[in-house]
Amino acid sequence: MKKLTVKYIAGFLMGVCLLVSCKKYSDFQTNPNLPASATPALLLTNICYSIFYYDNTQAAFASRHLTYYERGNSAVDYSWNQGTNDNYSFDNYNVLRQVMQMDAIANQSGQSQYLGLTKFFRALLFSQMTEVYGDIPYTAALQAASGEYKPAYNTQESVYKAILQELDEANTLLDDGKGRINGDIIYDGKASQWKKLVNAFRLRLLVHLSKKETNTNLNIKTQFQTIVSDPAKYPLFSGNADNAQMVFNTTAPDNYYPDYGYLSLATAVSMEKGFVKILKDRSDPRLFQIAEPANGPAGVFSSYEGVDAGLTVANQQTASSNASRIKARYHNDKVNEPWVLMGYAEQEFLIAEAIARNWITGAGTAQSHYTNGITASMNFYGISGTDVTTYLNDPLVTYSAGTALNQVAVQKYIALFMNSGWEPFLEQRRTGIPVLSVGPGTVNNMLVPKRWMYPQTEKDNNAANVSQAIQTQYSGNDNVNGVMWLIQ
Repeated sequence: MKKLTVKYIAGFLMGVCLLVSCKKYSDFQTNPNLPASATPALLLTNICYSIFYYDNTQAAFASRHLTYYERGNSAVDYSWNQGTNDNYSFDNYNVLRQVMQMDAIANQSGQSQYLGLTKFFRALLFSQMTEVYGDIPYTAALQAASGEYKPAYNTQESVYKAILQELDEANTLLDDGKGRINGDIIYDGKASQWKKLVNAFRLRLLVHLSKKETNTNLNIKTQFQTIVSDPAKYPLFSGNADNAQMVFNTTAPDNYYPDYGYLSLATAVSMEKGFVKILKDRSDPRLFQIAEPANGPAGVFSSYEGVDAGLTVANQQTASSNASRIKARYHNDKVNEPWVLMGYAEQEFLIAEAIARNWITGAGTAQSHYTNGITASMNFYGISGTDVTTYLNDPLVTYSAGTALNQVAVQKYIALFMNSGWEPFLEQRRTGIPVLSVGPGTVNNMLVPKRWMYPQTEKDNNAANVSQAIQTQYSGNDNVNGVMWLIQ
């Protein structure tokens, strides 16, 4: 093989220099390892993270699964009644802007498999806001690009009607045949799994509307019957494997359990007395999976106790010395358990309630769905076999048509511990089950709040419209005890 001469080497280097000199400076400003523009997949990942990466403790204090005696019987009551209102906001609109951007890019690029997710996320995020405030901007919302900076408010009834329709449309749009949904960190790109969630979530909203079962504008019972009568068109969850959940790990730096390292959860929080009593009265083995013993050996019911959330802060602190803490894994295990947005257990309780209310026929028995819900919740904690059978035979647990609605509500309340966000609080507000302890520690004249006040930023930037909404719903008084249309 001949060696290259100096002449040839010099010529080669000159050619390279000439080629480089022809490039613009801007050509070197793009990092080939980073995306140059947003794609539906990138936006979807962030949207899923925003929705599914959730700290449950505020909701757990409000629903009295836990009690927090650092600032009051619960952080949420404290904030509501100090007027700081820092437990909820209109931040969902920020996520909705991402959703609509994903939708626009998907339409432009012909990636129609994302369009059903747009409908679902809209229904989810708008429902979360209307359920805590009442009337909200819906039709005129997200129109800033068109010059609409002060959107009018829609009534809660009209919002519900619209989002139920969006969920029906989402069910139609989601189809595995349209291709894998890239960027999906929940169901690994399977549209058919999202389709199940869409329909289960629609059942949740229909049950939220139980006080409006005679409303002919919504036709709640008809919608529920349509879904459960046609599983081919409206598939539902069939087990815990279908749960809509965020699974945590130790490899991704931001994907650890949200309460990991939460010092107050370890030192200033106890199980709530009423919740512990519900579990102990039923000899419920889930207690051993979610709480630490207070006095005595683990796995013995007499070793567990809670703190009455109605007590003053000082008395709660005193009582806490003989009360159970939450299981340590909730604050010292990076992985712990998945966070469930909505699961199979809840779906089964929804169907059981619908049957018990005589809304539907042909969906099996209320008892079978009630049993499915309990079993799924037990299995979530690794409890199975004879332990489940023994529990189902407990006198307070065995299904009875005469007390069915109460039993379903109690079991859903148990199953929603530290998952599903504000759902246990919203369901207790709807049913009154279980009765929550109140007292000096409750503040708010010993009343459990029913809603959030509208954010101050909305009152500053959209004063006329929010004032009209407050006047129409709450006689001009934006307070935490106002009774919104949904629960009237």
